[in-house]
Amino acid sequence: MLPSRLVRTGLCLGLLALAYGLHANTPFAPSAETSKRVVRLDGTWRFAVGDARERAAPNFDDSQWAKIDVPATWQDEGYRDYGGFAWYRKAFSMPGGYESQSLILSLGRIDDADEVFINGQRVGGLGQFPPQYLSAYDQRRLYVVPPKLMYHGKANVIAVRVYDGGGVGGIVRGRIGLYTGYPLPAGIALDGEWKFCPGDNPDWKEPECNESDFVAIRVPSTWENAGYPQLDGHAWYRKTFHIEQPFTEQTLVLLLGKIDDYDEAFLNGVSIGRSGRVDDPVRRGEDHTYSLQRAYNFPASLLKETNVIAVRVGDTHGNGGIYEGPIGILTQAQFSKYWDSRRTHPTDAFLKLFRDED
Repeated sequence: MLPSRLVRTGLCLGLLALAYGLHANTPFAPSAETSKRVVRLDGTWRFAVGDARERAAPNFDDSQWAKIDVPATWQDEGYRDYGGFAWYRKAFSMPGGYESQSLILSLGRIDDADEVFINGQRVGGLGQFPPQYLSAYDQRRLYVVPPKLMYHGKANVIAVRVYDGGGVGGIVRGRIGLYTGYPLPAGIALDGEWKFCPGDNPDWKEPECNESDFVAIRVPSTWENAGYPQLDGHAWYRKTFHIEQPFTEQTLVLLLGKIDDYDEAFLNGVSIGRSGRVDDPVRRGEDHTYSLQRAYNFPASLLKETNVIAVRVGDTHGNGGIYEGPIGILTQAQFSKYWDSRRTHPTDAFLKLFRDED
């Protein structure tokens, strides 16, 4: 389900609103200053029709490929009658100061399906390729890029595999670049690689559960980006993390960003918060929990040296999963400061940054 309407009061923010004097239905977003472009990627790219997996490799020789403007339909760039597979590639350099920060790759709108690689590593994709073709022409591409994928001091390469099933095709419009996202000011960052499994099993909340059926997934990102384009219903996320020294505060806050649609969060097997009808996600409703920032209070005494967070997610339709950050653990003081520094009213500065008409 894509965010489009006003946020209503959610249980996950109700207690925090009382604690910090905030309105529970106030949109939560990073300030305009924290959502800035780091690398501009519009302009000239290399382009070739056809399909070959080796084109994703950073050292692939694309010197004989055509040059094409991005964003634009490839029909407007001289490929008027072409439909099918094609690849885009572009080399870029990273400025200093972002060695430890996840970034957001914005590729605007792509017609119809795509798969995106940074330095040979897949970072996301929407739609489906043949033989189970599914178009995602109307969805904005925003992919999280972990810092470990980036080169500093040498060139990086982005490669985009595109399939057009009819009509116009390509990276057609929107903002194209790398942007800062939702960095945590302090605390324990929990974005990056998690474990993921479609389905529903109450045993999956337990720290010692068997994870043999779980696969690696990047958080935050929709599970459609990870290769589950038609998954509705339940799925679980799990993350194991370690703490070197105990917190002195009695109460902490788990940030889980935004989740589409409903969720219940467990820390070391104990439920610490939930939002919406996670027990009945197939029944569509109008509670708009997909657009609420998840922030759950929990006692610091629940933490051990080794810990497991388990998140049960229910999705009604459309996109699903833990799709937007920040993800991590803060003290209440850190969270209060973070909330105050990131709120904007009445519009969401981060989403405004990527509006196609801007």
